[in-house]
Amino acid sequence: MKKEYAGSAMSKLYRLLLVILIWALPSVAFSETLKIAVGLWIPPYVIKDEARGIEFDILKEVLAFKGYEMEPLYFPLARTLVMLNHNDIDGIMSTGLKGLPGCYSDSHITYWNFAISLKSHNLKIDTVADLKNRSIIAFQNAKNYLGEEFKQMAESNPYYKEVADQRIQNKLLFRGRTDVVIADRYIFEWFRKDPSVSSLVPTDQEVTHHPLFEPSHFRAVFKSDKVCQDFNEGLKEMKVSGRYQEIISSYKVGDPIIQEAR
Repeated sequence: MKKEYAGSAMSKLYRLLLVILIWALPSVAFSETLKIAVGLWIPPYVIKDEARGIEFDILKEVLAFKGYEMEPLYFPLARTLVMLNHNDIDGIMSTGLKGLPGCYSDSHITYWNFAISLKSHNLKIDTVADLKNRSIIAFQNAKNYLGEEFKQMAESNPYYKEVADQRIQNKLLFRGRTDVVIADRYIFEWFRKDPSVSSLVPTDQEVTHHPLFEPSHFRAVFKSDKVCQDFNEGLKEMKVSGRYQEIISSYKVGDPIIQEAR
């Protein structure tokens, strides 16, 4: 029995090492180039000027592993949907929308928005209702994404504002000029480390992440069922190899310690 168990363990270890080795090898040839629509600028998920990002890297590497070269095309969402309907692109990097033409992949990226406050302020925020009369800086169009209750709160709260440049959220929070910011976990941490923010405000202050919203699991959409199937297979192999988490960690962002309801 012990010998059998040892053999099984070695087999699993061998398969794991084999997958890691495959992922480490550079691709030297691609069978097909895919035109993929990408978001304009959502660091650390997509960093257009550097052609990289958590989500960008995951999609590019999975496709490369399965023999496809990704040609990123940067367009606003509205234009992306038109191009997909007219077969001008081979896929969309990620979407939370349903009913688009094409094959939806398995979820390859998760966005998770939190209400974030300074720990030193000791705010009790367990529900959206607790945000009433709090000063809030949210990301652009947040009130249209985070549910009806949140939208009603935002429209009735005179201290609620939205900003397109999310660096502003960090600057105001760490200066103590707003009670709460509404932001994705990784986006908040990315800008917290941004020199244009950290050189101006004390970003080393502890914060509390209030889990008012469910995580959003996004999927890619491909016109080809074959590409979609290949992507799903490659994504599973990437996760098994550890490369998936390695990509996330390389951007120096991590999951927050979640504030429990009091």
